Amino acid sequence: MKYRATNIFAQKAYTADFTELVDINLADKVSELLILYSGYNTTGQTGATAHWSKCITKIELSNGSDILFSLPGLDAYALGYIHYKKGVAQWLHYLNDNYFDLAIRIPFGRFLWDPTLALDPRKFNNLQLKVVSDMDAGGCAPDASRMAIWAQCFDEKEVSPMGFLATKQIKEYTMGDASHEYTDLPTDDIIRKLLVRALVAGTEPVQVLANMKIDQDSDRHVILDATATAFMSLFPGENIQIVEGFLFQNDGSQRSYYCTPTAQVQNVANEWAAGASGYFATYDGDGGRVKIDGSATLNGNCISSGFFPNGVISIPFGNQDDPEDWFDPKGTKNLRLDLKSASSMTNACQISLQQLRKY
Repeated sequence: MKYRATNIFAQKAYTADFTELVDINLADKVSELLILYSGYNTTGQTGATAHWSKCITKIELSNGSDILFSLPGLDAYALGYIHYKKGVAQWLHYLNDNYFDLAIRIPFGRFLWDPTLALDPRKFNNLQLKVVSDMDAGGCAPDASRMAIWAQCFDEKEVSPMGFLATKQIKEYTMGDASHEYTDLPTDDIIRKLLVRALVAGTEPVQVLANMKIDQDSDRHVILDATATAFMSLFPGENIQIVEGFLFQNDGSQRSYYCTPTAQVQNVANEWAAGASGYFATYDGDGGRVKIDGSATLNGNCISSGFFPNGVISIPFGNQDDPEDWFDPKGTKNLRLDLKSASSMTNACQISLQQLRKY
């Protein structure tokens, strides 16, 4: 068989926040790591705390002090949609006294089973994955959780990858009202993507950010200078429309729930039962917060569609299928990102990069 799925961390149950350190002792090359996380909702009928993926505060792959991957759960979950342009089977809901099931994908190649780019554990001496949880930060106040971790490995297929994709958060800061934030981007490795998370419940990311500019060597070369709203159309192949379904409960009041799309969100809600005996009405969705009102003590089904998963805007550097076309900043004296926030925006903003690490 050419490929195999290897369980590197058997499912473990938790009743409190945790930090898990998992040694990656594989001989085979890895195309993807998959984190399967479940949380046990306890307050479903009174609305949700936040998006499910907020229960994971940090995912970090390291080799000693060398960080190969590092993202919060919100960003890592969004990366799965941005990178693969599709979802993965999972059980998303806010039902009381039930586990939700979340799948977070960590890619090392352009696609699953990419023979050119993959993680080769034999190239490292102390490869370790860290997962940190804040159990009740997302879902509906979970008081228990479970986690398992899988590696998608090359088996009998011999490949010789030239490197792997390393995705890391490089900065988090608090925005100022209609102000500029300047960030010097690293110039050590080839850049494939720039990821900016501007997540504010009730506000679309393109209304949180006013403008984004990337310049090389003090404006000698302006790579990008555009309003945030332009990103809706500038990179349609990168920032695709997301369609997601989740289940919820209602107590007869208007309650808030959270979905993955955060811009141009459209929702359709209906009763999740054999016969119609009540109603649901849904509106909003900006910033990933959906408001649902309806009959009491009913379960409902909501289908949400929109853009920018968890408020993450992705900026591609070149043809994403061709490593030779990605941006090589070597020789660049200064590569600067200028993010201008919109008026009255003083929220946190996160900046991440996906880079090519060669062996």
